[in-house]
Amino acid sequence: MKKLALLIAVVMITSISNAQSNFDKYENMKEVSSMVMTSKMFKLLSKIDFESSDQETQQYINLVENIKNIKVFATENQSIGKKMKADVNAYLKTATLDELMRVNSDGKNIKFYSKPGKDENYVSELFMFLEGGTEKNGPGTVILTITGNIDLRQVSKLADDLNIPGGKELKNVEKKNK
Repeated sequence: MKKLALLIAVVMITSISNAQSNFDKYENMKEVSSMVMTSKMFKLLSKIDFESSDQETQQYINLVENIKNIKVFATENQSIGKKMKADVNAYLKTATLDELMRVNSDGKNIKFYSKPGKDENYVSELFMFLEGGTEKNGPGTVILTITGNIDLRQVSKLADDLNIPGGKELKNVEKKNK
């Protein structure tokens, strides 16, 4: 019985780690733009001395301190976009994500998902998938994943500052959670 429990645990851990690495393969593809920020970068940012008593600045620092990573993968290539969509669909089948919102605007379909966090204003993962963009209105396909202790009421500010595709739509998620 112990061997069976151990085997199940190993399989679950492997499938969880494989889900994240499914998107990492896009990082080095020629026709994919990527941005990966790790917890080390966020710790460095949080150590910057802003010398500010401004509440908004403090909230921003708290948000940054609690992020583990941000990964963004974007492409105009339709073939790669189809592969991304297949990987996203496979990930959504195995991950325990709740749908937050769907947006269909200007030919773009954008879906937001999250993993629950410590309370209703926080999530441990915020996941976005965008498809249908054009050269005129942005990348054709985008995967965005943010992990950590994420305050949904503050995340759009970070998306704006980093110029992340879908940042405007993140503001709608934030408004929904205020």
